[in-house]
Amino acid sequence: MSEATPDALDGRRVYRQSPAVVTREIAGEMLLVPVRGELAQLQRLFSLNAVGAFIWQALDGNRDLAAIHHDLVERFEVTEDEARRDLAEYVESLRDAGVIVTEGTAGE
Repeated sequence: MSEATPDALDGRRVYRQSPAVVTREIAGEMLLVPVRGELAQLQRLFSLNAVGAFIWQALDGNRDLAAIHHDLVERFEVTEDEARRDLAEYVESLRDAGVIVTEGTAGE
């Protein structure tokens, strides 16, 4: 994956799930299904592993990336640096795919 952009690395940044995407669990697997707008025209599903599903659910428009990072380190066997890097890259890929939107910065 490419190096994450600076704003994706900002721990105070808050994201939320796009309303153009619904979540479905099928056979124990979490899927993101684009349902409207340009995303729906992509005709593609996004399959999430356990860590991806955890991050997806945490992107609720309330918690900033620093809080999600903390929760990742607490829940999964990962170092702080690995969690920070992987979270930034994953959030960037979700943002680039248009399935999450920036809610703002914590404290604003």
